[in-house]
Amino acid sequence: MGLDTVELIIAFEERFGISIPNNEAARLTTPRRVTYYIMHRGANGGMSREQVAAAVRRVIEKQTGTYDFSEDDHFVDDMHLD
Repeated sequence: MGLDTVELIIAFEERFGISIPNNEAARLTTPRRVTYYIMHRGANGGMSREQVAAAVRRVIEKQTGTYDFSEDDHFVDDMHLD
């Protein structure tokens, strides 16, 4: 996992108040997987799936400066994070 991806995972941890172990972080390769992970962990704070997905999108946009991506775009392959 490259520095860009590590920084993105840290931003998700800060936004949602969770700690993501390295072995689980390695599997969080798309916005959809991050959203599912947050929902599954119960870290959504009462937000709906759509609200969590929107919050995940905002974190990605702020952290990477990338705005044109789908929930299934891969952070490394499609968004070119290292």
